[in-house]
Amino acid sequence: MLITCHNCETIFQIDKSKIAQKGQQVKCSVCAHVWTIFPDNEEETNTPKLNLNRNEDLSTEAKTQKLQGPKHRQDILEKNKKSNFLAFLIRLFLICMVLTLVIFALITYRATVTAYYPKLSTFFELAGININYSSESLDIKNLQTDWKDDILRVRGDIFNNGSMRVHTLPVKITVIDPSGLLLSTHEIWPDSTTIDASEYVPFFAQITIDADEKAEIQVDFLSYKSK
Repeated sequence: MLITCHNCETIFQIDKSKIAQKGQQVKCSVCAHVWTIFPDNEEETNTPKLNLNRNEDLSTEAKTQKLQGPKHRQDILEKNKKSNFLAFLIRLFLICMVLTLVIFALITYRATVTAYYPKLSTFFELAGININYSSESLDIKNLQTDWKDDILRVRGDIFNNGSMRVHTLPVKITVIDPSGLLLSTHEIWPDSTTIDASEYVPFFAQITIDADEKAEIQVDFLSYKSK
């Protein structure tokens, strides 16, 4: 059984056996108009009262009302398209904002991020962004030096007193004569490139140098940044 919406003239097919003899109300899925239908397809309509004082052309008015249904349906479709497009723009904007914040955080905290995920260092290198490693949370502990003939041995630990994993730094060993003359400088790297919070990383150096035990030995961190 075919029925037609009075408002938008959309045609629907329904099961006639499911319609009660006293009539059944139906709702248009396009324009939400509600009306009553009967099994014999004699739909209940509300006949408007004629206003004899009106001078408009009734045939013209009937044509206009007939066109209002499809136009209303088209307006609904256009409105839905605009709503869907607006929702898409909002979602796209939010995604761009989240990505921008993530990239900003990665760049700002790149030293900490690469300490946990070293493979990301390649990403920053390709992007031409240097990573500056800081010694702010690093200390040198358990420093020991001993001489054997002309061989100087220096060993110690790098301690991370911070709350997060950081990159270790190279250690600079400077040997100064008692008279103040600089005899030698050496750069060594610890056994690990990163160090967890409250953990130690050992370092060791063996230097051949013409000096004696009275020479002053200074051990400091060298500043370092990725290329």
